[in-house]
Amino acid sequence: MPVSNNNEQHLRKWLLSCPELSNRNRFHVDYLSDKPTEYSIFAQPSTIAYTENVLGEMVPRSIQKQNFLFATRDTYGADERQNLANYEFYQNIIAWMIEQNINRNLPNWEGGTVTAVVPTLTQYVSASGTDSAKYQIQIQVTYKTH
Repeated sequence: MPVSNNNEQHLRKWLLSCPELSNRNRFHVDYLSDKPTEYSIFAQPSTIAYTENVLGEMVPRSIQKQNFLFATRDTYGADERQNLANYEFYQNIIAWMIEQNINRNLPNWEGGTVTAVVPTLTQYVSASGTDSAKYQIQIQVTYKTH
């Protein structure tokens, strides 16, 4: 039931369709350098949901959830306008994700069908230096297995 590496690529491809993201910036999987501006998607530990069948066996439920972090390395520092622009960037991504869910425009998924992709944590600075910071949000993908 856990997500495959190909599903990380499917989620990455879906996020790349967000108009806020520039195709000039690198978009990695499980890696983010110290240089702005880059994007990355990281799979996070997620609970596998189980149910007990009539024989008393524990079997995975047909609906599963997988958590990811979407992170960026952005310019950061004493310039308040830049830092506020970084937060606005994430607010626009969150709004885009909500719109995609409403319109049922969701990523492809191996071994299942995505039913929702929702932000579960708002944007925050997870690491900062003198001239750049790592901003991130948590995303939860809900999918129905085949």
